[in-house]
Amino acid sequence: MKLSKQALIALGITGAGVLGCSRTELTREQLDKMLVETAKKPVTSELREGAMCYSRGEPSDPERTEYVCPLCKTKTYHTKRENVWHVQDAMKYRRQIKRVNKLGLNATLDETDLCSQCRRDKTTDIINFDIVVAQDNRSIRTQLWSFDLTLLIAFLEKKDVWGTGNDGTRPLKNELPRIREILGMDEDGTTLEAGD
Repeated sequence: MKLSKQALIALGITGAGVLGCSRTELTREQLDKMLVETAKKPVTSELREGAMCYSRGEPSDPERTEYVCPLCKTKTYHTKRENVWHVQDAMKYRRQIKRVNKLGLNATLDETDLCSQCRRDKTTDIINFDIVVAQDNRSIRTQLWSFDLTLLIAFLEKKDVWGTGNDGTRPLKNELPRIREILGMDEDGTTLEAGD
């Protein structure tokens, strides 16, 4: 069954996310078991504080960047510095979502806020990314925070720590509430209902 462009947008499925779909998907039971194991796993990896000062690198062209929507192929030009950075973030998130899918989680990236044609709320210029996790014939949509995909990759790779991006590491078990939220799972492994 081929879905229309509007149906894909409604589901939050962009071309970037669909490219990396996994052939072997983790079941809800497997994910719950992994969550329990992560909670019980002692942290044996070295914890590093990381750099204390961090400033975002300047984009190569801070004045303007072109974004080509992977879904509708519309070109959108962004001039606001923050939105130029969001276009760069989208490229990083696309690479990460492919890795998440290769590790067995059926997830897509919704980057439609970057597209002037596909964006759902045309009354604001705020850019949000969403991650949509498909599990048991339903999808869980969560607004993506900057380290969410890094957390998911560390979790799916069964690590005990995650990298903070500034050469620091933190215990992964401390992030289990956020990972559960993204997966749409309660502490006892049950599926959260929409809006919970």
